[in-house]
Amino acid sequence: MRKFKIGFWAIVFGLIGIVVFQNQDFFMAKQILGIDLIFTKYETPELHRAILFAGIFLIGFIISYIFTLINRLKFRKVVKSLGATIDSQNEDITSLINELESLKGGSSGNNKENEEEKEQKSV
Repeated sequence: MRKFKIGFWAIVFGLIGIVVFQNQDFFMAKQILGIDLIFTKYETPELHRAILFAGIFLIGFIISYIFTLINRLKFRKVVKSLGATIDSQNEDITSLINELESLKGGSSGNNKENEEEKEQKSV
């Protein structure tokens, strides 16, 4: 599976590289990115479009990471609480088994002796 992932990403990055290489004129053209707010106007210096595309992709990646981080933290908390529930239930099961064995008393040992006697008689 690991080799498949490496191969898959190599193909994806190769295709992206081909698209960028075949369209160098478009990606290497310089462009100004500006924003005009009511109280101020801001313009970036001339940048290659490839840098703008990479920056926008990076910003989108960071935003998606932040939104999924919130969900992952919630799920981690749920998993911890469920793990604690499992541990407490396992302790309850163990205590109930011990209580059951103590209530049976020595009968569990007698059952083993009875089974051994039956085996010896059958041989």
